[in-house]
Amino acid sequence: MDFRFKKTFSSLTLTLLTAMSAFAQDGLNNFKVPVQQAVTHNKSLINANLENQKVALDRENVKGKLLPTVSANAMYGYLNSTLDIDLPAKTLPLLGTTIFDGTQKMNMSTQIGLAGVTATQVIFSGLQITNGQKALEQKFKAQQLMTEAGYDQLAQEVMTSFDQLMLLKEVDLLILDSEKRLNKEHEKVIKGIENGFAIPYDRDKIKLAMLELESKKAEVQSNRELLFFKLEELTGMSMEELKEVNYKLDELNLEMDSANQMNRKELQALEASQKAYEFVLKKEKGAKLPQVFVFGNVSYLNAFGTDLTVKDLPRVGDLKLESNHLRMAPNFALGVGMKWTIFEGKAHKTAIDKAKLDIQINENKLADTKEKLSLLQRKTEVDYNLAHKKIQVSNQQVEIAKNNLHLASRQFEEGLSDVTERLEAENEFYKQSLGYYNQVLNQRMAASELLKANGNLYQTITK
Repeated sequence: MDFRFKKTFSSLTLTLLTAMSAFAQDGLNNFKVPVQQAVTHNKSLINANLENQKVALDRENVKGKLLPTVSANAMYGYLNSTLDIDLPAKTLPLLGTTIFDGTQKMNMSTQIGLAGVTATQVIFSGLQITNGQKALEQKFKAQQLMTEAGYDQLAQEVMTSFDQLMLLKEVDLLILDSEKRLNKEHEKVIKGIENGFAIPYDRDKIKLAMLELESKKAEVQSNRELLFFKLEELTGMSMEELKEVNYKLDELNLEMDSANQMNRKELQALEASQKAYEFVLKKEKGAKLPQVFVFGNVSYLNAFGTDLTVKDLPRVGDLKLESNHLRMAPNFALGVGMKWTIFEGKAHKTAIDKAKLDIQINENKLADTKEKLSLLQRKTEVDYNLAHKKIQVSNQQVEIAKNNLHLASRQFEEGLSDVTERLEAENEFYKQSLGYYNQVLNQRMAASELLKANGNLYQTITK
C-alpha cells in the first residue's frame, strides 16, 4: 500500500512539473511569430549575415586554389635586330676557303605570331591551402554564432514590449473598476447633498479623484501608442497584426534544469575562433615546406617574312637569306615544378609569432567569458527566485488593501468615516494592485534574463 502511494505521488509530482513547464512554454509561445519577424526584419542582423557571406566567399576562393589554373595567350610582333657575332674560323678542305674569319655582322627582321594554352595545378602547398580553408570555415561559424547571439536580446525587447502592453491592459481594468466605484459613491453623495446628509466638499473630492483617473487613462493611451510604434519598428508587422497578440499577464514558471543549461552563442563563437587561430598557426608553419605543382603547355609559333643578311663574307660579300615562314606546331610541354622559399627575412617567423599571440588572446577571452557568464548565471537565478517571493508578498498586500477598501466603503456609507479616508483606501487599493502587476512584470523580466543569460531565450520562444 505504501509503495502504491509513493508511486502515485511521484506520478502526480511529474505531472505537475510537466504542466508547469508546459504553462511557461505556452506563455512564451505568444511571442514566437513577432520574434521571428523581428529577427528577419532587423537590418543589423541582415548586414551581419551579409558580412559573413564575405567570409564564405573567401573560403571558396582559397578552396579554388587547389583547382587547375588555365590561361590562354596570343602575341603578334615585328622583330628587327642587328647581330655582331665572333665564331671560330673554319677552313673548307675542298675549297681552301676560311669562313667565319673575324667578326661577322648580321641583320635580321621577321614577323612573329605566337599562341598557346598553359595549365598549372598545385598538388602540394605545405598544407597551407587546406589549413587556410579550415580556418575560414571556423571563422564563418564563429561570426554566424555571434550574429545569432543577438537573437536573445532582440527577443527580450519584443517580449518586454508586449508585457508592458498587457500591463497597460490590466491598468485599464483597474481604472475602470475605480471609475465604477467612484461613480457609485458620486451618485450617493449627490443624493446625500439633496437630502442634507452630505456636503459639496465630499462631491468635489470625489470629482477630483475621477479627474485624476481620466488623466491616468490619457497617460496609459499615450504609452500604449508608443509601445505599438516600437513594436512596429522592431518586427515590421502591421498594427492590426500586433493587436492580435493578447494574453494574460501571469508569472512565468521555468523548468530550471533546461533553463540553466549553458548555451551562450558567444562561448561557442570563441571556441570556434580558437580552432580558427589554431589552423592559421598550422598554415603559417606550413609555409616552410615547398610548394609542388604540375604544368602543361600547348603552343603554336610562326616566324614569317624573315630576312637575314650576313655581311662581308669572303668572296661572297653580303649573303642575303629569306624565308616565307618558320612554323613550330604543335609544341607540347609537360612537367612538375617546385617552389621553395628558403629565406625571406623575418616575415615567416613574425607571422607564426602573431598566430601564437592570437591563440593566447582568444584563450584569455574564453576563460574570462566563462567566469563572467558563471557569475551572471547565479545572479539571474537568485533574481528569479526573489521575484517569485515578491509576488507572493505583493499578492498579500493587494488582499489587505482590498479588505480595507471594502471596510472604508461600508464606513463611508454609514457615515463613520469621511470622504478623504474613503479615497485614501481607493488610492491604496489601486497602488497595491498596480504594484502587484508590476511585480509580475518584473518576474517575467527576471525569467527572460535567466533564459538570456544561458542563451536559451530565443530557442525557447521559437521551438
